Amino acid sequence: MGKRTYGGPLIDVVGAADLHCHPYPDLFPRLADDFDIVRAARDAGMKAIMLKCHHESTVSRAYLVQRVIPGIRVYGGIVLNYYVGGLNAAAVEAALRLGGKEVWMPTVDAGYHAAVHGGTGGYDAQQGGRSQAEGIWIEDKEGKLRPEVKEILELVAQYGAILGTAHLAPREIVALVKEARSVGVEKIVITHPYFRVPNLDLDTLEEVARLGAMPEFGYCTVSPAWQYAAVPKIVQSIERIGASRCLLVSDTGQRHNPLPSEALRIFAQTIFEKGVSEEDVRRMISANPLDLLDFDGSVPEPSEEDLAWARSLVEDPCMSAPPTVR
Repeated sequence: MGKRTYGGPLIDVVGAADLHCHPYPDLFPRLADDFDIVRAARDAGMKAIMLKCHHESTVSRAYLVQRVIPGIRVYGGIVLNYYVGGLNAAAVEAALRLGGKEVWMPTVDAGYHAAVHGGTGGYDAQQGGRSQAEGIWIEDKEGKLRPEVKEILELVAQYGAILGTAHLAPREIVALVKEARSVGVEKIVITHPYFRVPNLDLDTLEEVARLGAMPEFGYCTVSPAWQYAAVPKIVQSIERIGASRCLLVSDTGQRHNPLPSEALRIFAQTIFEKGVSEEDVRRMISANPLDLLDFDGSVPEPSEEDLAWARSLVEDPCMSAPPTVR
C-alpha cells in the first residue's frame, strides 16, 4: 500500500477516493478551488473525488473539471439547504439526471444545526450564508417525516445515488435511515458523526450502521481548528462497527486545513498509527468509497480538443464556451 519508512509503513492515498471535500467557489472561505483540489488529488494518485458545496449543486462543476483534468474521476452532488430550495425534489431530480452521485440532507440550514449553533448559515467562528433562527427540519410537528423527504428518498433509490445524512438531529437521522432503507435506498452515509452536528453517540451510530448506513469519519472533525473528537474515539468506533462498514474522508477545503488529498493522507496515517491495520485503512479510503460510487476502474482521458480548450482557459479566461459536447 505504501513505502516502508523508519517507523513502519507510510500510508499513501494512491487509489483512494474522497467522498467529501469543500472547494471554492463557496460562501465560506476556502483554501483552493475545484481545479486546484482535483489536480492535487490526481497528482497524489487518487482515483476519485466528490465535490461538495453548502450553497449550490456541484454536479455541473464536476463535469467541467472532469473535462479539463485527466486521470481522476470527479463527482458532484447536491446539498438541500435553502439555496437550492431546501427539501426540493425537483432540484434533486435535476442533479441526479445530470449525473449527481450524492444527495445530502440540509447542512448549515438544518434545524438541528441552527439549534446547536444559534442560527443557520455559519459555524462557531465562520459565517458563510444567511443567518436565521429557524432551520429546516425533516420531521413535522408530530415527529413524522415530511412528504417531500419521502419523495426525495424515492428519487435517491431510483437513481442508485448516495444519501448523506448531513447536519440533522440524531433522532432525524435514525428515522431517515429507516425510511430510506424501506424505500430501497442502498447507499447511506452518516456524515461526520462526531462533528459538533450531529455528534451522535456510539450506540446510535452502531444502530444506524446495523440498518445499513456507513459512518463517514472526517479529518476536519479531529483537526486542530475544531477538535470535536479525538482520534482514539474514531478508532474505537471503527473497531466496534467494522472497517467494512466505515469510510474515511477529508471534509477539508477550509483555509485552516490541508488540501483534501493531504488531509486524507494524514488522517489515514494517524488512524493506522493508532492501531487500525493497514488493510482496514486501505478499505476505508479506497474499496468502500469506490463501491459506493460504482467505480468501474476507468478514468476518462481528455481529447486533444478538450486539452486545447483547457489551455485556452489559462491563456484567455474570457473564452466564451467549451467545445461541443460529444
